[in-house]
Amino acid sequence: MKKHSFLLLFFCWSACSNYSDNTEQIFLQIRELNQRMESLYDEGNPGKLSEFYTEEAMVFGPNDQLNGRPAIKKYWERIDSPVSLTLEILDLNVDLDSLNFIQKNIEAKKEIPLAFIDQINTDVNHVFQLTKTTLAYEREDVTFFRGETISLISWEEQPEGLYRIKAVWLMQ
Repeated sequence: MKKHSFLLLFFCWSACSNYSDNTEQIFLQIRELNQRMESLYDEGNPGKLSEFYTEEAMVFGPNDQLNGRPAIKKYWERIDSPVSLTLEILDLNVDLDSLNFIQKNIEAKKEIPLAFIDQINTDVNHVFQLTKTTLAYEREDVTFFRGETISLISWEEQPEGLYRIKAVWLMQ
């Protein structure tokens, strides 16, 4: 009996250890995707950021909503003089319920919109990213714009194993 208990305990520990290793690899992939997005923007290619989203991705803002990659691409393409993009990852988690974004950002004391949660397909793997985004660009009238936003991003694993953005909730 002790031998079986030990084997069961060892198996559970191994499975948890492998999951943890896999999670760290996924988190590394998400961090690299963030860096590539920053680079594309900084190099003057903000329209290419839409390639990081799924076809049916949605962005939920305080005043409007973007539906689908074409609308998201149109949003990014309107920035014709990009200066810099910084995506500061505040938290990464595979479980939305345990993502403690309220403690990470005291000002974001809002409930996650139901429309955001509806975008989450429980049949695929997700990574939830709490991010502070700093976006800077020059406007046509040569004024400099710099804005900061806190957002919750849902990355969804695609059939080829890559992650793409499924939904974004701009909290502030």
